[in-house]
Amino acid sequence: MTFAGKLLAIASTLTLISLLALGFGAPAFAEDLSDNETCMECHEDADRAPPSNPDMPQVHNPAGGFFVEDHDMWSCTDCHTYITEIPHAEEVGDMEVDCTNCHDETPTK
Repeated sequence: MTFAGKLLAIASTLTLISLLALGFGAPAFAEDLSDNETCMECHEDADRAPPSNPDMPQVHNPAGGFFVEDHDMWSCTDCHTYITEIPHAEEVGDMEVDCTNCHDETPTK
């Protein structure tokens, strides 16, 4: 192998290592899904309607925040576990939260 060939091989290897170390193919700035402000950038004025199941209590206060103060310490994605990336698919608006991820049974009114 010539000197130029060795130099090219070393440069190629260093480039590959650099791309892998910097997260090749990953977004430059990942959204922090644990920060509610990330969600509120789009959903601040969203309708916080009661759940489709009339037996379930309404957790979100229509003015923002929660009716149940115990939920204040959780992030949006602690309950809305189906949100895994930003931007998310529009279909997630039709999905229901599964309260049994934390509660022994689904809370009722």
